[in-house]
Amino acid sequence: MNDFTGFTYCGLHSFDDLHIVRVSNGSRYSETLTPAFQDVTAQVPGMDGTLYWESFYTNKPHTIQFAFDNLSETALRNLKVVFNGKAAGWLIYDEAPFKKYWAKVQSPPQINYICFDEGGARVYKGEGTIQLISYNPPYAQSVHKYLDEFTDASYPNKTEWAAASGMKATKGSYDGTSATVITVFNGGDVEADWKAYFPISAAGSSLTSLTLKKGNTTLGTLGFANIARQSSADTYICINSRTNLIEGCKMVGTEFVTTGSLYNKFKTSGDFFKIPLDGDYTFNSNVACTKVDYDYLYY
Repeated sequence: MNDFTGFTYCGLHSFDDLHIVRVSNGSRYSETLTPAFQDVTAQVPGMDGTLYWESFYTNKPHTIQFAFDNLSETALRNLKVVFNGKAAGWLIYDEAPFKKYWAKVQSPPQINYICFDEGGARVYKGEGTIQLISYNPPYAQSVHKYLDEFTDASYPNKTEWAAASGMKATKGSYDGTSATVITVFNGGDVEADWKAYFPISAAGSSLTSLTLKKGNTTLGTLGFANIARQSSADTYICINSRTNLIEGCKMVGTEFVTTGSLYNKFKTSGDFFKIPLDGDYTFNSNVACTKVDYDYLYY
């Protein structure tokens, strides 16, 4: 790992593949601590002040300054291809490899260089700036959810960021499968959205309730009734707290893929909820849940 001088974008590492080095702005690195946000406010005529309701995160900017001292013509062309302005991919900083941002180039990258002739080939030396931005979500997602999934060989700096990740050492009894009670833990910085998958057959589904609890305290609940299969392609239904949709799904390999059918009309009560921070929580359902899928979200 190359803390504070290396990063990965679209599966390519800055040192090994792009042949550039991330550098500081003068003698210090700069970082935007949280995503950009927008306040929801209103001014009332005839009244001093402004009414404030809430704030929403809009995007997360990333400014990467870099330098290079042995960039070939081919490597320079590769920079243009990777940071072309239309492509998007995962951005991972070497000093925090437990989280990844889905990012795209926000503005055309700029470089300043001097070209040398070395051995009959052009070599470029100089520096540049890349502006990336994360729109949706404006957060980073966890690469893995448990520390033992990060091998010591691939992540030699793990002891330096382990505490900051908020992760449990091992999976243990968390994130079980095919059970009516599944224990979850959110080690991120914000409440997490989730997807819960339940099997459905030609006879439909007997699911009537899905509840989030902390101990004996109920934090959220959803009620259902008479769920009938909407498409013969559906072998599962997916309850998605981010989109507030209940969708038909099927398995393609090891992945759940939506089929386009909707089941929201079978929801009879409750509101979609999120997984709070810290502590152990349980998803409780009257029929076995195949899987609860979620990521830790970081600023």
